[in-house]
Amino acid sequence: MIIKKLFEKIAFLALLLLTFGVSAQQLPPSKALEEIEKRGTLRVGVKTDFRPYNWINPQGEVIGYESDIAELMAAKLGVKLQKVSITTENRFQKLELGDVDVLIATVGDTASRRQIATAVEPGYNETSVNVLFRPDQAVDTWEKIRGNTICALQGSYFNKPMAERYLLKLQNYKTVRDAHLALKDGQCSGFLYATPALKNTMKQPEWAGYKMPLAQALVTPLAVFIARAERGTELDIKLGDMLADLHRTGWLIEANKKWGIETTDWLLKQKDLWSRRDAAGQYTCVRNSSGLWSAECRSAEYVSSAEVKGLQAIGLWIKEQTGLDLNFIYDPYDRKHFVQGVFYTMLLIACSVVVSLMLGIAVAVAIDGKASWMSRTISAVMAYGRMTPPLLMMYLIFFGFGGWLMRDFGVKVPAFPVAAFCLGYYTSGLIMSAFLEAAKHIRTYEPTFVLSYQNLSQTAEYSNWPIKQGLINLTKQTMIASAIAIPELLSASSLLIAEKGNIFLIMTVLLITFYLITSIWTQIFNYVEKKLLFKGVRHAH
Repeated sequence: MIIKKLFEKIAFLALLLLTFGVSAQQLPPSKALEEIEKRGTLRVGVKTDFRPYNWINPQGEVIGYESDIAELMAAKLGVKLQKVSITTENRFQKLELGDVDVLIATVGDTASRRQIATAVEPGYNETSVNVLFRPDQAVDTWEKIRGNTICALQGSYFNKPMAERYLLKLQNYKTVRDAHLALKDGQCSGFLYATPALKNTMKQPEWAGYKMPLAQALVTPLAVFIARAERGTELDIKLGDMLADLHRTGWLIEANKKWGIETTDWLLKQKDLWSRRDAAGQYTCVRNSSGLWSAECRSAEYVSSAEVKGLQAIGLWIKEQTGLDLNFIYDPYDRKHFVQGVFYTMLLIACSVVVSLMLGIAVAVAIDGKASWMSRTISAVMAYGRMTPPLLMMYLIFFGFGGWLMRDFGVKVPAFPVAAFCLGYYTSGLIMSAFLEAAKHIRTYEPTFVLSYQNLSQTAEYSNWPIKQGLINLTKQTMIASAIAIPELLSASSLLIAEKGNIFLIMTVLLITFYLITSIWTQIFNYVEKKLLFKGVRHAH
């Protein structure tokens, strides 16, 4: 009986552990939280030069979007709030030295920063990079900024990647004020900084005339950071739960409106993501036994192979073990763009093949056996197509004829059909010649033979080889021409290189992709060739 009661108690304790064990695992002790509660104060590192996120009002108070978040956090922990002024340059040093407990200071969530501190998930907003130009030095594309002297702020995460990508000559300053003064004095042509802050700067009367025409770059979530040793602790979990609730309730979007911050698609998508519920009415974004949010609710960049399944797990495992980042295979966003590029390239090849065959056959049938001036003129036009590289033809149409149409009439030349025509025109001359030569040969033993649509298969035995070789070369030309007509594949590859930095891997994959595309089309041509040859031989007999 005693043993039975003991067993029942053990079973009851085990049930309690199963019920509350996840919570216990999710909330390991936090040294920082213990000190915060003992002190009765949460010390939050804030910037005071990033209006409207944080700045000093005329009364000497630090106010702004991030200050409101800090106040909510202090209330959540049941302590007072102390705002500690920090700068872009020293904020992580302050956190590491223990001068602050939490950073809410427009800190972009990057992999390098996660190595020195803990990013609380989810992020609370997003930031991006842009350039505020002097009135007479603005440009409308990032490519045009190459080699320019640009002011920047020391310690900004985007300085190095933007300088490397666009070969910028950066002049770094310790404060935003110093960078502003340098820009006004003409020390640089623009100020490289976070887009929200620059937009706010442009609203000030003294910056009238200054421009920001570039598209946003390096869109990155803003995250609350705590000490590296606090990863997965009670403090990390509590702050993360609070941020998730701020997304679910729409508080962050309302705070944006309050402080005049433009609400982005990212913030709207986050509200939708964190508000989703399953059939039972439970939130789909929940924590697992390790305290981490569900993989689909986190940034894919920071998810490990142990958190996911299928192709993504395999791809992440390969990355973890070998360093090869096959994100264009396992990451849904990158895979979508890469596959879309391959699809468009295949579609352009198919359209070009159809144009070349239709045009080449139509002309061959039209002029075979005729010696009129019309047939000679058509032959000359087709010969011109054979001798003119398709890439040159596309440049002439896009940037010559197309530029004139856009400038004088506002008509844009569609790239895809023009590319398909130029490529088809280039190859159709060869196809025409192949059919005409085949018909000429047949007339050596069948004098009355004249090429027609009904007897095309008869010429297959004599015309198939040059036609097939011409079409194979067409696939290669198409992949080169896709840089102008349908740059999705090349632009997707360029984006992956820019974001991941692995030039050799991506270019190798691109090379293999082009090889596979050519191989697939070669197999298609071989299959069609055999069918036509068989049909032609059977017809001859």
